[in-house]
Amino acid sequence: MKRKNFIKKLTDEQFLTILRANMGLFSRTARAIKMQYNIDYSRQAVRDRALKHKEVYDDIIEEGIDIGEENLHSLMRSRNENMKFKSTVFFLKMKGKDRGYTDRLDLNVHNDELEEISVVPQSKESIEKYKDFMRVLKNDN
Repeated sequence: MKRKNFIKKLTDEQFLTILRANMGLFSRTARAIKMQYNIDYSRQAVRDRALKHKEVYDDIIEEGIDIGEENLHSLMRSRNENMKFKSTVFFLKMKGKDRGYTDRLDLNVHNDELEEISVVPQSKESIEKYKDFMRVLKNDN
């Protein structure tokens, strides 16, 4: 009697559950499928299948961002003052830009006025050098 090749199939529910457990990371999900179901799955195959369920995949990514934000907020409440400070600075740089929490200086030369564009000078000296450079460029044109 001949043996038929038996190919294991992963249901959409199983696939999406393991994708969610791995926060939508394609390579990690492929490894988890191999470990849990003994099915070879490439990173690309995971990606292709995940994108067929775009709405669910997008929700998985949003959930991962929520978890990251929760962890960051926990670090901001840490008893370790160094960790608390670093995580608070990071949070303010990412979320507090509209309130001036940024280390970026934005300058834009437009119609004989110096306005703001994106550069990241780190000191007063480098800011002044950048302004001088921009003035030279402006005067050469």
